[in-house]
Amino acid sequence: MPSSAAQRQHPRAAESISRKKKCSSDLVWFIHLPMRQAAVALGTSSATIKRICRRNGVQRWPARKIGALDRRIAKLEKNMSMKRPRAQRIKTMDEWKKLTRQRMDIYCDFMSSL
Repeated sequence: MPSSAAQRQHPRAAESISRKKKCSSDLVWFIHLPMRQAAVALGTSSATIKRICRRNGVQRWPARKIGALDRRIAKLEKNMSMKRPRAQRIKTMDEWKKLTRQRMDIYCDFMSSL
């Protein structure tokens, strides 16, 4: 009889653990997607992704926030391509910088939590 808990694990337990570690490091590549799509892309369930996120202090999946920022950034980029007075172009550029910084902060915070 095996004496330690590690020896009593299911044969696929080690594979599962390594897959979860791989999954947590790969999550950052998929945070712009809805959680279900990210789970399919990673070959795991959304419950597993939620569990990994909660263990690492990520309370909400950031896809919706990233999508909202992307839409606002795209709208500003469209406005920047139009002829505008200089003051308005500067204001638009400042807003664009602020939003891209927020987007980058979301990615950095997510990566640092894993």
